[in-house]
Amino acid sequence: LGVLRYSRRALRLVWATNRALALGLAIGSLIAGLLPSAIALVGKHLLNGILGAARTGALTDRDAALTWLGAELGLVIGLAIVGRLLGMMRSLLRQQLGQKINVEILEKALTLELTQFEDSELYDSLTRARREASSRPLSLVSQTFELGQSLVTLVGLGALLAAFSPIALAV
Repeated sequence: LGVLRYSRRALRLVWATNRALALGLAIGSLIAGLLPSAIALVGKHLLNGILGAARTGALTDRDAALTWLGAELGLVIGLAIVGRLLGMMRSLLRQQLGQKINVEILEKALTLELTQFEDSELYDSLTRARREASSRPLSLVSQTFELGQSLVTLVGLGALLAAFSPIALAV
């Protein structure tokens, strides 16, 4: 739970860098968390549709199964698109965050005396901060969103499993 304190600080930093991208990451993670449950639900209907069409041989049952197949294909493509968009947003945010933090480090460096730069520990910490500026905070925020995404997926699939068989969920 102590990590959440740092996640909150990192999220504030990412939010201050680009609100639209931070919001896009949050919404995209939520959608990516919901899509596996939707795919499973549509897969159930697809399987039932295929079995029904095979049993009856009716043209309407075959068309219904094809409709479910199209929905399944659309959801799987949607999941792939959301994954790519999340990757692009992370990449853009990493660049912007790195630039923002580098500017802040340089502004801080301007306030230091020349003699302070002769201290190797200070110089090493400034260099390390500049090097890791874009990766650490964004990585923490991404992991927080991925945790939320996994939680949404787990709850959604758990609800589907509970509707199927509460005993199976308990097991």
